[in-house]
Order: sequence, then structure tokens, then C-alpha cells
Amino acid sequence: MTEDPHLSPAEAAACKAIKAKDRDLRAFLTRSELTEPIDPAGWLQHLTNLKHTLGNLNNDVGFVATLLVKAYLEKRFAITDFDAGAKAQGAPGIDIVAKTIDGKMIVGELKTTKPYQPGFGAQQRTTIIKDLNRLASSTADHRLMFVIDAETFRTLCGKNFSSKAPGVEVIDLVTGQMFLCPASGS
Repeated sequence: MTEDPHLSPAEAAACKAIKAKDRDLRAFLTRSELTEPIDPAGWLQHLTNLKHTLGNLNNDVGFVATLLVKAYLEKRFAITDFDAGAKAQGAPGIDIVAKTIDGKMIVGELKTTKPYQPGFGAQQRTTIIKDLNRLASSTADHRLMFVIDAETFRTLCGKNFSSKAPGVEVIDLVTGQMFLCPASGS
């Protein structure tokens, strides 16, 4: 894997680990498959090995999405010191904290959530509302909610969610679409 001078050492290490998982998965799938007829013990072993090979894939998706956040911040705000590998995926607190060259504070939350039903499931909804409230109550100059799923973006732009986050920008990292949640009473 060629080192990208644009990546911090922590980002490069995380990318290298993800690449190794990809290589291990490809090797695993060439030597193992689900059998016919169905053998529950064999299938369980196969799926368990698959799970162990992938590890916490959600954290990997979150990290790569954070690299997209970094690129977005660099392009829009000329941020030069944000490290996508500095904060562990899933760690508590604000996901994204950065400053512009002129000292303005940027905070953001990253959601890699894909609704498993319209309007999200109960736990998804609770977590998203908590993050939106955290952003809405922040005194940062720029408050951003980053998403990677089109349905998540559409849902967050709807009145039920956007009314809970006045002044927060919702950004779809895949399409580049942006939506500014209206101020209360708008």
C-alpha cells in the first residue's frame, strides 16, 4: 500500500488495517463457503470466521466516512489540522471538532446510520435526536451533521428532525447535498 502524504500517521495506520481486513476477507472467501445441503454447525463456523475476519466493520465505515469529513472541511473551511484517526470511532462526545484559520469553531456529528424502517428505529431515533440536540445547543460557529445515506439525509431534512436542530447543517457526504435546519419559528 502506497503511503499518502496527505494522511496523518494515525489515518495511514487505520487505512493499512482496513486494507489488511480486505485482504484477509478475500483469502477467507476463496477457501470457505456455505455448504449444500445446509449444515448448521458448518454454517455457524463459516459465519463466525467471517465475523472475526471483518472485526467491527461499522468502525471501519465510520473511519472512512471521517476521511470524507476531513476532505469536506479542508475544501470548505481550509482546515489543515484535522486528524480523522485522532478520535476512536464510537468514543463518547462530539465526533468532529476543528477550527478555521481565523479561529472559528466547527463541531460535527457523523451518522453512518441507514434507517431500517421509515423515520428510523427507536434506538436510531433516540441517538440521532441526542446528537442533533447536542449540536443545536453548541455555541460553535458552524454546527454540522454529516451523513452517508440518502434516506437518512431526507429524513433529517424533514420537519420532525430539522425542527429539533435549528441552525444545524445536514450534509450528505456522498452527494454533497446540504440542508440548513430552519431557526425556531421559521
